[in-house]
Amino acid sequence: MHYVKHLSLIFLIVGTLTVNGFARSLVETENISPHPLRPGEKLTYQVKYRRLPAGKRVDEIVKETELNGRDVYHIRSETKTRSLFRLYHFRNQQETYLTLSVLSPARFRNQIEDRKYRATVTVNFGKGEAEYEKISQRNPKSPQKRDKKVLETPVGTQDELSMLYFLRCKQLSLGKTYFFPLLVKGKVQKATLTVERREVVKSKPLGPVRTLVLRTSNDSLLWVTDNSRRLPVKIKAKTKIGEMTATLEKVEFMRR
Repeated sequence: MHYVKHLSLIFLIVGTLTVNGFARSLVETENISPHPLRPGEKLTYQVKYRRLPAGKRVDEIVKETELNGRDVYHIRSETKTRSLFRLYHFRNQQETYLTLSVLSPARFRNQIEDRKYRATVTVNFGKGEAEYEKISQRNPKSPQKRDKKVLETPVGTQDELSMLYFLRCKQLSLGKTYFFPLLVKGKVQKATLTVERREVVKSKPLGPVRTLVLRTSNDSLLWVTDNSRRLPVKIKAKTKIGEMTATLEKVEFMRR
């Protein structure tokens, strides 16, 4: 059963393609004012594989803090299996430190447990470059593998978690296509999305809500509320093993 590796990838909803002259840079697009990110926001999603409950994901803006002299949001996320799939242990913990001023990550950490496989990715972002390190182990008895390198990073490069919060803060126009640099799987790529349409969807915690539907070049879809909060309420992704969806189940604001 190899569905587990797709649990975290479903939130990596942005595909890549050759950017044409009609695409706009999302990094250079104006921010929403005031921006929608609030410390204490906690979003819980149910992940389904072929309509069966497969896992749960919780995203949280923990707090505003300081990292290396920069004001940042500390954001963390956890995805894990549940229900019928508990025999196939999977857990993915991510955290990013997103700068308040320019909405770029300062540090990213990704820990994966996929049955016996273990991996930790750490990225420290600097000016124009990022220090990337991945330590992995196929099983507890196998030797560790280490991949360490320095990557060139264009202005505004996002990581796998920060990109969702970066997207939420940007002004998006119906029918327009946008691109931005994304660091994923040890490489910096040009990620793209198109604002396809508006659609009213029923959300368990929000009721009927008007959304913007974003389509990526790999045909994944993301629904975000078309208001000042820009909450992601649904994600649908086509994978090699079938369709997976993530649906917003709960919205909380935690006191600090």
